[in-house]
Amino acid sequence: MHSYLADVGISGVKVDVIHTLEYVSEDHGGRVQLAKAYYDGLNKSLQKNFAGSGLIASMEQCNDFFFLATKQVSMGRVGDDFWFQDPNGDPMGAFWLQGVHMIHCSYNSLWQGQFIQPDWDMFQSDHICAEFHAGSRAICGGPVYVSHKVGHHNFDLLRKLVLPDGTILRCQHYALPTRDCLFENPLFDAKTLLKIWNLNKFAGVVGVFNCQGAGWYPEEHRCRAYPQCYKSISADDVEWEQKDSTAVYRNTEQFAVYLHKSDNLTIVKSNEQINITLQPSSFELFTISPVHRLNERAKFAPIGLENMFNSGGSIECLEYASKGGLYNVKIKVKGTGKFLAYSSEKPREIILNGEDVEFDWSSNGILRFEVPWIGGGLSAVYISIY
Repeated sequence: MHSYLADVGISGVKVDVIHTLEYVSEDHGGRVQLAKAYYDGLNKSLQKNFAGSGLIASMEQCNDFFFLATKQVSMGRVGDDFWFQDPNGDPMGAFWLQGVHMIHCSYNSLWQGQFIQPDWDMFQSDHICAEFHAGSRAICGGPVYVSHKVGHHNFDLLRKLVLPDGTILRCQHYALPTRDCLFENPLFDAKTLLKIWNLNKFAGVVGVFNCQGAGWYPEEHRCRAYPQCYKSISADDVEWEQKDSTAVYRNTEQFAVYLHKSDNLTIVKSNEQINITLQPSSFELFTISPVHRLNERAKFAPIGLENMFNSGGSIECLEYASKGGLYNVKIKVKGTGKFLAYSSEKPREIILNGEDVEFDWSSNGILRFEVPWIGGGLSAVYISIY
């Protein structure tokens, strides 16, 4: 089967219900021998047909998998299935099951991320909570994929996740709960929002999700939702030290923080708190970009493509230079759309792919300009500031 798929151009597969090997042998024995034979065959098939690692494991949370399969399998699902509705018939399951999924994936990644690249599973872009899922997939650090009936894709939503060539703006780490969520209960304590952090090459990102009501109350035989929950966010929520290239940002004095859903850009100190209130099954994404001081007056911080959920993931290269009192910011951008940045001073000019480009700048430092699609290549941006 794998060789046939490879011959027709399929580059990878997803293997589900892997954990069944554990109980297939429950009544007959031979579990260890069966698991060794199975994973040996699977590993050899991956080497032969799918470049050694072209497989997503699913329902693999079992000891046999982590001991035997991770020699070749590098990616696995870290939560339950995406349930578009409650299989037991609860009409509210379309809402509360989505919060359960988020909690499973984020907290399970604390452990499973030490072995494999966490996968947050597919979702359906026409689901009532599709945007809720899309926000998490954008910053989870894993793959983005959907499963639909033909004609049911929400392309306006998918374009916030996927570029025209099918690639994504993938984070550099895998998403994890922030420290202040580790011993809280974002499912049904009536107060805690789920906060997850991740890293891009030159910025951090924090996603905040209201999953309350996703917990089952046995004494009431129902799930209970809450009208709103509160949380505070700061640049210190990002674990900058998890990548050597971003560790230096821990000492940054100021950050530019962009709230994607609110379309709001603000400048904060490193430990300054931003308070947020979210309704059930809603979310906000915070792109957190270090502010670089060019001189006594001029400061700059790129946010990225504001039309993408993971705005900061669009920045592939960032360099600062100065010559004769003129300061230059060099950025290489992946993708297309409206580029957003903070610039305390109005740029003298912006050159995009060798040509002058028009830009909008306001006295509060918000800078915007359009970046065209150039067939999957990186757009070169040069911003000159006195």
